[in-house]
Amino acid sequence: MDRENKLLITTKGQDIYFKALGHVTANLCFPLRDMIIKRISSFDTPFNIYFDLSETKYMDSTFLGILVSLEKKIFSIFTKHLFILNPNEISMKLLKNMGLDRFLKISISEADSSLTYDVFDEETMTDEIEKCRIVLASHKELSSISEENRKKFESLQQILEEQLKN
Repeated sequence: MDRENKLLITTKGQDIYFKALGHVTANLCFPLRDMIIKRISSFDTPFNIYFDLSETKYMDSTFLGILVSLEKKIFSIFTKHLFILNPNEISMKLLKNMGLDRFLKISISEADSSLTYDVFDEETMTDEIEKCRIVLASHKELSSISEENRKKFESLQQILEEQLKN
């Protein structure tokens, strides 16, 4: 794993905290999505998910779409939320560009000094077909946020759907 680009993880009570460092791209997203979906599926206890974006330099559209899908999933099951914590200027610009500043809960607050993060390096073997499905689903989620997003990702979605057919 690239030392500069990584996700850190910790828990506090039932809640899950992530800290995104550097460039967060699809390659980090595949195990992240799997881990959270498994946790949502196996827990009865409601929990929130927090993403600290204070040290994030870039987020690709797959990651942003996964944030949308996780927010929808956790809200539909537990009536809880995915919170964005302390987005820096770059992160906030990317969130606004996709209209996610109106969809996700964003909080600017003091960092919780009691949190001790570990590197999130969950190993999952994701085959190319599943990766394609995840990228497609992620972009469909982004497209559901606004007409502008739908137009941005329409061609990509068509290409991915065609790849899945073949």
